[in-house]
Amino acid sequence: METLEEKKIEATTEDDSEAAFEEEKVGKIGAFFGTLGIESRSSKIFLSSVLIFVFAVAIGTFYFLPPSDFPVGKVISVKKGSLTGDIAVLFENEHLIRSQNVFKACVAISGDDKRVTSGDFLFKEPLGPCALAERLVKGISGIPAFRVTIPEGVSNQQIASLLTPGLLKFDSKFFVDHARDNEGYLFPDTYFFAMNATAQVVEATMRANFEKKIALWQPIIESSKHSLRDTIIMASIIEKEARTPEDQALVSGILWKRIDNNMPLQVDATFLYLLGKKSSELTQADLKIKSAYNTYRNKGLPAGPIGNPGLLAVEAAVHPAGSPYLYYLSDNSGVMHYAKTFEEHKANKTKYLN
Repeated sequence: METLEEKKIEATTEDDSEAAFEEEKVGKIGAFFGTLGIESRSSKIFLSSVLIFVFAVAIGTFYFLPPSDFPVGKVISVKKGSLTGDIAVLFENEHLIRSQNVFKACVAISGDDKRVTSGDFLFKEPLGPCALAERLVKGISGIPAFRVTIPEGVSNQQIASLLTPGLLKFDSKFFVDHARDNEGYLFPDTYFFAMNATAQVVEATMRANFEKKIALWQPIIESSKHSLRDTIIMASIIEKEARTPEDQALVSGILWKRIDNNMPLQVDATFLYLLGKKSSELTQADLKIKSAYNTYRNKGLPAGPIGNPGLLAVEAAVHPAGSPYLYYLSDNSGVMHYAKTFEEHKANKTKYLN
């Protein structure tokens, strides 16, 4: 058993060892400073403080720099209702930040964390945590807009084909199926869609534009004997059947007259929508097909619009031009030829189409 004196001696020995170690460490630091020509105690303390400060700044700077594998060009989605902590975890997992705490501090400096914007974000170059925080607080997505011009008269299927190459999240099949009831009511115009715009966003935007554009014509349509639906169906046909405003007005007058006279419209444009065939490609069998869009078998307007008409076609549908004609055709150059009787119409076909 150790005596009290032996324990004291052992403790003293340990203290002496630690003291010796500290002296050796200090000696080494002193020797290092000595090699730099620094001998005074005050100078050594000052230099030590500078080194500690530089080391601390270096560590701090490290956490304020973007990671080396920062996901440039990748769309990062921030869910609606996400808190700053949730976003910090997401960003760290996606290698956008090195430290969650540093990022959260940057958000606090940039503004109230309740103002952090949800949605999709795209970063074209590596950004530090404070720059990221500012983007989120200000709602700067960084996703470029896709400019697209939708021509007058195109169908929803054609709209989908125009949008698919430029929109990252656009589901063409969903758009065609979901927007079926809005055929004719998606206004043709030049649009700037965010590249992450979905089919629902596109449909809602184009429908809202239609409502805005048609508002000026609404009182005129309501005062006519035709409903908005019938007017849009007629306008969609006119858009395909005639090119110039003058011809569109004449064709409108002829088609409304044929309906009033209980005659089938016999327009080929509906088959382009139904079968994808032009007039020159139609067969006798095509003209006998059972469909609500077959204007040779059925009288009156087809089941719905065959495209999305522009305002000029809508104007022609609302203001048809009076004429003695009941028939018309377009030659291979797009020039319209009119006839009062079926015999005159057959003569025009022989003269201009054969």
